[in-house]
Amino acid sequence: MPRRNPKGSDSSRGWKGRLGRKAKGSLYVTRFDKPEGKSPSLKPGDLIEVLVQSVNRRGEGEGVYRGRPVVIVGAADPGITVTAKIRKIVGGKIIAEIVGTH
Repeated sequence: MPRRNPKGSDSSRGWKGRLGRKAKGSLYVTRFDKPEGKSPSLKPGDLIEVLVQSVNRRGEGEGVYRGRPVVIVGAADPGITVTAKIRKIVGGKIIAEIVGTH
């Protein structure tokens, strides 16, 4: 038999808040965790500028563009900002090929 709340009030109104202990997500959201509004949608053929952060085993450059991981075919030097043309977007990951360097 479940225990009753000794005060007789709703048990979800305690220090846990009205969502209770099974609340999903974080209670504390910093301004860095919030999305930057609606970004324009990306599609194949768009040009983007990406900082190459690392190189994967295939020799392709890897970086991040607006929170999405980017694989840049043809970019092999980390630390260089490149202009890349989007080939395709698969599961949130952007596949692009190098067009030029800065």
